[in-house]
Amino acid sequence: MVLEVKQLEKRYKNRVILQQVSFTIGAGELIGLVGPNGAGKSTLMRSILGLEELKSGTVHINSISNKDPQFFKSISFLPSDNYLYMQLSGYDHLSFVASIYGIPRQEIEEVIALIGIRSYVNQPVKAYSYGMRQHLLIALSILTKPLIILMDEPFNGLDPTSTIELKQLIRTLHAKGLSIIVSTHNLDILEDLTDTIWFIKDGKLFTNTLVSTKDVAFEIKCTFDGDLAQFMRGSQLSYKVSKNSLQTDPNYPIERYLEWLLKQGVAIQSVNPIKRNLEEFYRTFYDV
Repeated sequence: MVLEVKQLEKRYKNRVILQQVSFTIGAGELIGLVGPNGAGKSTLMRSILGLEELKSGTVHINSISNKDPQFFKSISFLPSDNYLYMQLSGYDHLSFVASIYGIPRQEIEEVIALIGIRSYVNQPVKAYSYGMRQHLLIALSILTKPLIILMDEPFNGLDPTSTIELKQLIRTLHAKGLSIIVSTHNLDILEDLTDTIWFIKDGKLFTNTLVSTKDVAFEIKCTFDGDLAQFMRGSQLSYKVSKNSLQTDPNYPIERYLEWLLKQGVAIQSVNPIKRNLEEFYRTFYDV
């Protein structure tokens, strides 16, 4: 376990922003954080960092509290607002952070190579595209070798090319064992990026409701002369039928369907997984 959050509660006047939020994150987890504007995504991240005044709750990384300065050696934060200095170069930014933490120049060079910013790292930030700035921010965030990175809307304002590049970079960091929480409004990006998605609603964090967008059902295409729906009633399984295609219920193992069909002499043409649509779930969950 890397990050442990217990009973976070945040109120603003009479409004509950975070309500008894608790969770743990292990090493190398990649989590998508979803919720409409005002749901508390940014507040949660800021609370983890100790930037919000809370009614109650504790946050620890490897048993070190966020009230201890040592805590911040193990965590990095990419806020939704840009905090770079336009007149300085990317290398100037990296050198400044390295000087604070006593990081040798060789490690700066390693980060530059990993993030792929060599071609423009010595240019002033004012000449960077938005995607280039995001890459520099990520380079800054991993320079201190944190255990976990919080990313608040990192895809905002990116063009399609920069979005693809940033997704690949996040995957690379995740593959190296970093724990990452990504907050974004873009459901398509999250669905493509991770199988673990958490939702915030009414101040509560839901970590066990559709936490995975992996395949949850299958489509079985078969050769069958007759009424397939009528035929399947004898199987005692839950299903949907469209012509000669059978959609399984994720609550039943696929093996039970295949066993039934084969025993009845039905020729199976193909079996394909059906992916849960995150947008459909979002509409239902938030009553959109």
